[in-house]
Amino acid sequence: MMHNVFNVENITYIEKTRKVIYHRKMQKGKNKKNFMVNTVEEFIAAITQHIPKKSFQMTRYYGFYSNKSRGVRAKIEQMEDVDPSTEAVVDDEKVIDVSKYQSKKVPSLT
Repeated sequence: MMHNVFNVENITYIEKTRKVIYHRKMQKGKNKKNFMVNTVEEFIAAITQHIPKKSFQMTRYYGFYSNKSRGVRAKIEQMEDVDPSTEAVVDDEKVIDVSKYQSKKVPSLT
């Protein structure tokens, strides 16, 4: 379910200079780079920032109670609320009137 903040395979230690190089995905924005060079102490400090505090709740809901599952169920329920009497059969194909369907997201004006 949960994954590490960093990948151990992407860590390289240069013993001669006592530096740690961590390769990662290309960053976006002004300061584009795909690696980080630190001393050993700086690297350990950077990694330990990602350790959660004791009893900190990292994952609130998963599975049936996750946001995605609840959204999918809500969408199905909303489609079931369409009046079945508005269905018509044309040449053995089912046509559903969705004129009463209201989307949850309002498109932006731009």
